Amino acid sequence: MFGFREPKKTAREQAREAKREIAHGQRDLEREKMALERQEKQLIVDIKKAAKDGNQAGTKILAKQLVQIRQQKDKLSLMKLNLNGVAMQASSMATQQLMVATMEKTTKTMVATNKQMDMNRFQKTLMEYEKQNEMMNIREEMIDDTLIDAFDEDEDEENLVVDQVLSEVGLDLHTLMADAPKHVDPMLLQMPEAPKEKQATSLH
Repeated sequence: MFGFREPKKTAREQAREAKREIAHGQRDLEREKMALERQEKQLIVDIKKAAKDGNQAGTKILAKQLVQIRQQKDKLSLMKLNLNGVAMQASSMATQQLMVATMEKTTKTMVATNKQMDMNRFQKTLMEYEKQNEMMNIREEMIDDTLIDAFDEDEDEENLVVDQVLSEVGLDLHTLMADAPKHVDPMLLQMPEAPKEKQATSLH
């Protein structure tokens, strides 16, 4: 009415409805089975009474009715088992439909992603990144070499300044280094002198 369409139900919703209908049918079957069991019990009582009264014809008729009721009970039990199988099948189909829907969504996402990714652009970006990274490494090496050379030049300049100052006061750096006392181990200076008696004994 008014062009309104009911939205399509999902597989999970359809499975829920199927389970509800099957459960309702199973309850109806169970009620029918319980009614037959009550009739069965009453027939057994009537059969015993008819047999006790010697009513052979009535006993046979009641016995046939008992057989029919038990056959109906067996049919109801079989129908209930079939409904259980249908419920399991409906649940399995719903699961399969859900899996298919999930795979379809995943496939669409993958297709859209692949369309958006331009391989040529990706390769160019990767090459540019490698180029810039290599240039950065080269610049770092050049900066390191420049710093090392600068420190070496500073040390040479310091030595020249020292030589100039010493020459102005009439001294020579090499002469000072030659006249400077040799390095002596401080541990040797701290060692106590040996007693004279022991020195004399050692001479003998």
